[in-house]
Amino acid sequence: MVTFRLTRNYRVWIVMGLLLAGCNQRQSVPPFDLDVEGLEQVRLVTGDEAINAINRLHGMPIDVVRGFIAYYEGLHDKATIWLSEATSEDLAKRQIEVMIDRMKKSRRSPFSHYRVLDANGVSVIGFDGMGQVHYVFRDTKWVYWISADAGRIDKLLDHVMKRT
Repeated sequence: MVTFRLTRNYRVWIVMGLLLAGCNQRQSVPPFDLDVEGLEQVRLVTGDEAINAINRLHGMPIDVVRGFIAYYEGLHDKATIWLSEATSEDLAKRQIEVMIDRMKKSRRSPFSHYRVLDANGVSVIGFDGMGQVHYVFRDTKWVYWISADAGRIDKLLDHVMKRT
């Protein structure tokens, strides 16, 4: 009888341990909404595929823990949210600085009209190119690049910032 009680108690503790361990796991996918400001999510890229796409965008491998790319479409426009997690806040800040500097210095860059905006105390770098407006900003270790049409970008930024 004692052996049965101990075995049953161990089972309870093992199940509790597994449940608690699962609660402490980092979220594998950020909460990208399926509909954002009248746009519908048509594709979400995660894992190695997203990290490879982020590295291709930079033209070289960068130090990224996780990456995500959410594609949205509406009747007449599209938007994309690129999101990468750096290993530290300092690295995320440096990644943005290097990326923007390289884009500004490149003669082949399709981007222009760089500006710095303040969005609720967060420094956002805005620029134009490829028929859209682009905003890049950082929230701790997370680096965001949002691309959308001029009439939608500010609402999209507000929406994303509420989620961070």
